[in-house]
Amino acid sequence: MATFARRVVLDVGAGEVRIGEISPDKRGAPVLTLLRSVSLNIDPTKPAEFFPAVMQAIGSLVKEVGVKSGLTTLCLGGPSVFTRVIKLPLSDPGQVEQMVGFEAQQAVPAIEEASWDFQVFPPGQAGAAELEALIVAMKTETVTETMAAASAAGLKTDIVDLSPTALINAFRYQYPEVEACTLILEIGARSTNILLVEGKKIFCRVVPLGGASVTQAIAADLQESFAGAEVLKKAKGFVHPGGSYEEPAEEQAARISKLARGVMTRLHTEVERSITFYRSQQAGSRPTRVLLAGGGAALGLTDLFFQDKLKIPVEYFQSFRRMSIGAGVNRAEIAKNFPAWAGLVGAALRGLPDSPCKINILGSAQKMAAGRVKDRPAMVAVAVAVAFMLLLPGIHGFWQSARLGAVISPQTAEVDEVEGALTQVGTEQKKMNDLLNLANQSLVLQGERMRWPLLLEEIRSKSLPGLWVTSLKLSESAPGAEGESAAAKPANGKTSVPVLEIGGFFETQSEAADAKVVEDFRKGLSEGGILQNVTTTQRDNPERVDGKTEQVALKFAMRAEWPVGGVPPVEAAKKPANP
Repeated sequence: MATFARRVVLDVGAGEVRIGEISPDKRGAPVLTLLRSVSLNIDPTKPAEFFPAVMQAIGSLVKEVGVKSGLTTLCLGGPSVFTRVIKLPLSDPGQVEQMVGFEAQQAVPAIEEASWDFQVFPPGQAGAAELEALIVAMKTETVTETMAAASAAGLKTDIVDLSPTALINAFRYQYPEVEACTLILEIGARSTNILLVEGKKIFCRVVPLGGASVTQAIAADLQESFAGAEVLKKAKGFVHPGGSYEEPAEEQAARISKLARGVMTRLHTEVERSITFYRSQQAGSRPTRVLLAGGGAALGLTDLFFQDKLKIPVEYFQSFRRMSIGAGVNRAEIAKNFPAWAGLVGAALRGLPDSPCKINILGSAQKMAAGRVKDRPAMVAVAVAVAFMLLLPGIHGFWQSARLGAVISPQTAEVDEVEGALTQVGTEQKKMNDLLNLANQSLVLQGERMRWPLLLEEIRSKSLPGLWVTSLKLSESAPGAEGESAAAKPANGKTSVPVLEIGGFFETQSEAADAKVVEDFRKGLSEGGILQNVTTTQRDNPERVDGKTEQVALKFAMRAEWPVGGVPPVEAAKKPANP
């Protein structure tokens, strides 16, 4: 019996975009029913070209293969991926999560601008007193832009995995019998994932060296464009064996092979550093074999190079070793760049119950939103304290002036001093008011930042089969408008609540079913904690003849109050209003 549902997987690399679809067969085993890839054909070191190319590639892939709608797992990689393995004492899950959160605050650079998650692994040995946790992170801006490109192609992303953890899932599934220390090198276009897996121990490191590094070296040495150097690398490139091997007959091929060897030598240095760190910090063993993955590993004689350097067996990662492939999958598409499929396969396997890594960095965005709301009273208190400190010099000056006036007889000079002190107090008070206004504006903007994403997530989660929301707009009669940071205040002094109008269609079935699907959706929104006083303003009824109708989809419309900061607790406890 199937233990997971069908899912679309999108693997976005620096040089190629891959799409796949995983479904359970009759026995519940995973089957890849779709595999397709497309090259971006850009210089991956130029960010300005990257995301437009990704958006175009995803759109063309989805249109070409005709992917059915469904939830999508997005797998991302590259040099911006952050990984860190930490050790934690054995404790209950709640305390472990708090400890990991504290470690992440210390370890992840600019964590407020990052999306992150963690995976706790069981102790490597029986009776061990420590746990190991893997923290992974990526810039939120990169995640958001890639999700927008997927959304533009009609894919609904609910899970964002990262290539190192996807590679762990792929290895555990494809090589379940391996317990000895294994080195996995996933050589991408801009970065290489260095993984050491030994039993339950995991070590992960991302280094900014990859296939594009070889291309850049060729372009600089031969005075070629990046695109021209990439063509030369694919046509004539390989890693020079070194030593007394005979040089290639063609001078250009010989030069390219030596440039490639130079880049691979730098990568080997990073690999040796990682092995040394793993053995010293995690008491690990030296690897007994190497598995090569990633598009950059397809460069000729890469396996021979690392075998010569590391003195252990080297083979290519078998991404489909235990994975079934559907009859409709083009085998030539897989063979075109065979080592590059490991990340997509690992992300596809994440949904299996026994997958070791359940990373989803989308969860950190919700944690950040909750943290901002929780910290709001402290932020207000700090702002008041700072304003009070600024006011102290003015109070002190006023006190000194009053003391002098009581001791010395009233004179014009003393009056001037008192007036000066009062002026200073007024200036300091104005500074305090300006600072408080700035703090309030900052708090309002922080709250407004997540208003629309939370609303869209609420509507998505409450949507029912056979019902589609097609329009959202703020009513023209509402005091606030889209883009405003706070609700307007009417003449009576009470804060006016913005009004949201929701429109869409629902599939007609029967009179009772038509009413129920709209009413259930309305109740779900009323009880969600974001909207209040949700009412149905329109629900079309089909023209039925003998209980039948030719109409398929009918319009509905709703109107709801959308208070800033969510529904107040008193309102949330009330029974939803009748439509």
